[in-house]
Amino acid sequence: MENMAEGRNAFLAGCGDIPPASCIYRDALVTNLMNPKATFFFVALSAPLLEKNHDPSYALLIGFLIVATGTVGWILWALVFRWQPIRSFYGRYAVILDGILSLVLAGFGFSMLYSFGRMTVENFS
Repeated sequence: MENMAEGRNAFLAGCGDIPPASCIYRDALVTNLMNPKATFFFVALSAPLLEKNHDPSYALLIGFLIVATGTVGWILWALVFRWQPIRSFYGRYAVILDGILSLVLAGFGFSMLYSFGRMTVENFS
């Protein structure tokens, strides 16, 4: 675990070499696709799409909105991390920030998963 933090800090505090925004975006996207909290989040967001009363175009619209806003958000996030003060701040406090954000996202994901389960039970009862 300590080697990972050293590697991250060495990258962030490196000699000014900033990877292209597209590489940061790609790495963030792959990381989040493999993240169980992100999976819970997207499963919970899909709950309204499973309701019987919606037109299929509604599901397509919601899916498009999720993908479009997520893509724009990740592009902006990748650009923010190219700014040196943000990179150095994150390098110093990465473990603390990651822990706090993990707890917040896990709580949100489990809350959404609980709501999804309740709605499913109510709809099929």
